[in-house]
Amino acid sequence: MQCLVRFSPVSLGRTRPTKRLHQPAPRENASNASVVERYFVGLSICFVLAVMSGTSGISSVTAAETECASEDAATCQAEAGERVAAYAKGRNAYDNARTSGDFSEALSLSRQLAAHGDRNGERLLKMVYLQLGWGAHRDYVQAYVWLSEGIAGGADYLVRWRNILAEKMTPDQVTEAKKMAGN
Repeated sequence: MQCLVRFSPVSLGRTRPTKRLHQPAPRENASNASVVERYFVGLSICFVLAVMSGTSGISSVTAAETECASEDAATCQAEAGERVAAYAKGRNAYDNARTSGDFSEALSLSRQLAAHGDRNGERLLKMVYLQLGWGAHRDYVQAYVWLSEGIAGGADYLVRWRNILAEKMTPDQVTEAKKMAGN
């Protein structure tokens, strides 16, 4: 998030002189202090806005996740807690997969969450798909099949990523992947 906040000296309780007169050195230091002060005030406001927007985004997702058809509050909270735990596990699997090259667990967990309508799970699934399209998974054939399954499920944006992956594959790999995907 980029935050540009500008304050006029009036907004901080200072007024500008109408004429530019030579000011003595101590006054120059005071004006430099006001610039620094304005910088830190602006930085503080940016930080508060970033924290508030991040917190409100989390709370709205949490609020949406806690809405369930079950009238039993304990069951509803347990389901929401399970989703949060599953997302945390899926996110860790995703982070580990970026170094290991095996996205199997991350894909599985993100698909489960997305199937339950979890917005974080849907975002995680998209992130996994993008990594597959970039060729981050160590098995290109398997990645091609997974992308094809996603396309068959209605994720048309994956066609581009599957084509990018296919450019990195050998002709034999593409043939094998198409056969496995049923294309």
